[in-house]
Amino acid sequence: MKSLLSLQSLLVQLLVLLTCQQLAQATPVPLAVSATSLKQLWKTTGNQNPTVFIHGLLGWGESRKLLGTLNYWGGITQNLLDVLRNQGYTVVAPNVGPLSSCWERACETFAQLTGTVTDYGVDRSTRFQHTRFGENHSGKGLLPSFAANFASSSSPVVKINLVGHSLGGPTARTLAHLLAFGSQQEMDACAKAGVVCSPLFWTNKTQSYVTGVFAISGVHQGSVVDDYLQATNGRVQFIKTLFTALVGANNLNNLDIWDLQLGHYGLNQNSGEKFTTYLDRVCSSSWFLSSTNALFDLSVENQGNSLLSFVKNAPGVTYFSIAGVSTNYLLGISLAQISTNLFLAPFANLIGTYSNSSLTVLDTYTLRDWRQNDGLVMVASSRGPKSGFNAFSLDMQAGGEGDLVYSAPTSAPVKGTYNYVGEWDHGDHLDIIGLFDLIPGLRTKVFVNIMRVLSSLAA
Repeated sequence: MKSLLSLQSLLVQLLVLLTCQQLAQATPVPLAVSATSLKQLWKTTGNQNPTVFIHGLLGWGESRKLLGTLNYWGGITQNLLDVLRNQGYTVVAPNVGPLSSCWERACETFAQLTGTVTDYGVDRSTRFQHTRFGENHSGKGLLPSFAANFASSSSPVVKINLVGHSLGGPTARTLAHLLAFGSQQEMDACAKAGVVCSPLFWTNKTQSYVTGVFAISGVHQGSVVDDYLQATNGRVQFIKTLFTALVGANNLNNLDIWDLQLGHYGLNQNSGEKFTTYLDRVCSSSWFLSSTNALFDLSVENQGNSLLSFVKNAPGVTYFSIAGVSTNYLLGISLAQISTNLFLAPFANLIGTYSNSSLTVLDTYTLRDWRQNDGLVMVASSRGPKSGFNAFSLDMQAGGEGDLVYSAPTSAPVKGTYNYVGEWDHGDHLDIIGLFDLIPGLRTKVFVNIMRVLSSLAA
């Protein structure tokens, strides 16, 4: 009897010990419970920088609304940028080329922020045989205070933060690179031609003018969807289908809703020209098959090309990234979740089962990292560029700053590398920006938390 009681006592003690261990693992004790803000946690005074939102492939800026009502950032039910403004943040969203290269989109963003003529560069325009200058934004600068940085050395420095979705991710990285390092090739070409170079290309900058960058499902290492479409000659049909479905109604009626910004290639839409006719002309042009457009930049195979690989992280900039995930991974493949957008589901399944022996970079990551995706972009690509990332878990769907602080690492994010905050589960590529949300407010928490993170960085 005594032996039985002893055995029962031992089992009870063991059960209590295991329960305590499980509770300890399930309920981590915060290391900095006294911190009530990220600024306090990371020991900074924060910043009040204006934040620039850069749209992705086939996207549009705030000055234009698809079909007159659809916001890129928030969809038909809300303008997420207005939500942020109502919370005291200064935000702008330029309208850059929806099919253009990251270089061109960076130049277009800079021109719209500073209210200047878009300057694509002397060297660049010579190499790709297009005119140097694009659209003129004089007198219409989105951020005059930022523009003052390049007009007078005596003006107080005004920095910006950048948020990019999809192709907007590498566009933001390219812009941050140019604002930090400039371009020696462009400076040399300007000197040789005896012309003044755009301030964007100046190589004697003493600071980057960018504090933080936040990439939402950024395509930092390309997407195998692009490589698949190239191999199967499906790029033209893909672009035509998307454009006709999304924006054809606007341009068929010449409502000036859409602007491909390809005038420097002589590819403007003519007055009275139907959008479908214009698109045929664009897709059959030499530009469409060139190495200076978004489709080139989105290819996994092209990431090692010098046109893309020259971009570096700026050491004084703090980068963040979040990956959308709308697939389930099992037994080496990923398949679309039932909630995945119907248009994206086939691409999610394509990525989740894709193999290509010629893309050796795929072998440098786990199968899960390359097959889990948001319908267009793989997790491995969204985390950051080939140079790597720093795991920096944050609950971006936290309901308040206290919960966000509770989830945050106590050490400040690392500068000069991508701080990967984790996966946004059940978030496909379009869900993440609320493009087709029927209920307003579903994405508000994430975007407010993005602003909390960026504004908590040291100025």
